[in-house]
Amino acid sequence: MRIPFDTMKTRFTEILLKHGFILDKAHHCARIFTENSLDGVYTHGLNRFPTFISMIQEGLVDYEAVPELEGTNGLIEQWNGKLGPGMLNAEFCMARAISLAGEHGIGCVAIRNTNHWMRGGTYGWQAANDGFIGICFTNTIANVPPWGGIDPRLGNNPLVIAVP
Repeated sequence: MRIPFDTMKTRFTEILLKHGFILDKAHHCARIFTENSLDGVYTHGLNRFPTFISMIQEGLVDYEAVPELEGTNGLIEQWNGKLGPGMLNAEFCMARAISLAGEHGIGCVAIRNTNHWMRGGTYGWQAANDGFIGICFTNTIANVPPWGGIDPRLGNNPLVIAVP
């Protein structure tokens, strides 16, 4: 079954609005979920959307949260995501890194207390499309056993490197 891009994005937006999102944040989240599906990354698009809604309902994602600056030193910033939607926090942080890089030649932004950023490549494209090299990484829940082990103890630590 094929769902047109605009149909999927509109439906995602409607659902997010029903769960309390303001229009701008709903549009941003819906766009990222839909673009991930369009690019064939359904695990972080259409297939992940119901889990995202469940996390909102369980109070694990605060759709009203706004990142708060905790520290800065020239080209480096540290933010508290306040459990806001991971994709919005990641998009915000990449925008800050791009701004810092424009000012200093390099920008480094870290965020804590956030949620799943969905497909990390989204933020690599964000940097590359603005003419910057982007390097993004995160940790995950323990999902890989160490060498010789049986039980997961390590995250798979997604890494993105994007060049314009």
